Amino acid sequence: MNSIDFYQVECPKCHGQINSIASLSGQTACPFCGTVFHITANMTKEAEIPEQIVPFATLAGDFAYSAWRMLVDEDYAPVNLSGLVSFIGAKGVYLPVFFYEGKYKCTWQCKIKQTVVNTDAKKSRKEVYRSQNGVSKGEYAMVCLACEGDETSKELAEYVCALDYRGDGLKPFSRNELDDCFFLVQNRDSQEIWRQWGEDRLNSIARNNTLLQLRKTDVKDFKCSISSDMSGEGSLILFPVWMLNYQYDGELHHIYMDGTGRNGVKGTTLIDRALKAEAEKPFTVLKYIAVAAVVIPFLMLLAGWHWAAIIALAAMGLVFFGYRFYAQWHKNKVIRKAREKRQKNQKSKFKN
Repeated sequence: MNSIDFYQVECPKCHGQINSIASLSGQTACPFCGTVFHITANMTKEAEIPEQIVPFATLAGDFAYSAWRMLVDEDYAPVNLSGLVSFIGAKGVYLPVFFYEGKYKCTWQCKIKQTVVNTDAKKSRKEVYRSQNGVSKGEYAMVCLACEGDETSKELAEYVCALDYRGDGLKPFSRNELDDCFFLVQNRDSQEIWRQWGEDRLNSIARNNTLLQLRKTDVKDFKCSISSDMSGEGSLILFPVWMLNYQYDGELHHIYMDGTGRNGVKGTTLIDRALKAEAEKPFTVLKYIAVAAVVIPFLMLLAGWHWAAIIALAAMGLVFFGYRFYAQWHKNKVIRKAREKRQKNQKSKFKN
C-alpha cells in the first residue's frame, strides 16, 4: 500500500466527499449528485492507496459522446438535452475495488424435456420431462466497489459489480494518474464486500454458465448449489469510471461508463411526460374502440338482430385494427421527429 496526501471537498447537498490530488477552487460539479457549488475550503487528508491501478483508456469526449448517444436514442427523451444535461466537462473518478478471482463448482439438478418414441406399430412420439443432475466447473473474475457512504449509491455499486473485467491492464500505481481525476478511498473490508456483493454475483455467473452448458431450450425446476475456491482474499485496485449525475423532473439520474471502454455506457432513462402523452394519445381512443367492438355486437345479439350483430362485429373489427395501425404510425412519427430534433440540437457539439 502507498500512503498519499490529498485534498477533500464536501458537497453541500449530498455530502459526498470529493477527493483530488490538487487543491480545488472556484466552482465545481459534484460527481455524485450533479450539484454545482462554489468551493470555500479544502481539507487535507492522508489515505492508503492501492499499489496497482487500471489507467483510463477513454477520454472525456468519448464518454460525453456515448452518453449523448444513449439519451438521443431513447424514445421519450426531452428534445433540448443540452439545456438539461451538461455532457461536456465530465471528470473521471477512480474507484477502489476488490478484484476477486478463482474457481467454482456448481452441483445441479433439473428436469429436461425429451422426446420419447413408443415401440408400438405406430411409433408415436410424446414429450416428457426427465430428471438429470451433474456438476459443472469454471473460473470467475469480478470487481466489487470497496467503499460506502453518502456519496456512493446502490446503483454505482451494482454497476461496478456487473462489469466485465478480467484483471488485465493493471500497472503500478502512479500519482500522476490521479492528476485530472477525482477518486474515492477504501473504507470497507474485503470479506465484508464479498458477502454483500460477491457471493450473489458468483452465484449468478455459475448458474448462467451452467444453463449455457446444458444447451437445452426447455429446462424446468433447475436447482443448484455452488462452492468456490478463491485465489487470495481479493486484491485492492483503483478502477476508472466516468460518472455523470444530474437532476431532471425532480429525480436524480445517472450515466456511467467504465474507463477501459470495454463495457459501454449505462444509465437511467429520461422521460418527457408531455412527449410521451402526445405519442400515446391515440391508444387511449383505441381502448374505447375495443370496448365498443365487444359491447355493440353483444347488445344487438341480445336484441335478436343476429345478422346485424355479425356485420357490426366485422365492421368494428376493421375499425379497431385500422385505428390501431394509425395509433402505431402516429407514435412512431412523434418519436422520430423528437429524435431528429435532439440530433439537430446536439450536432454542432459532437460533429467530430
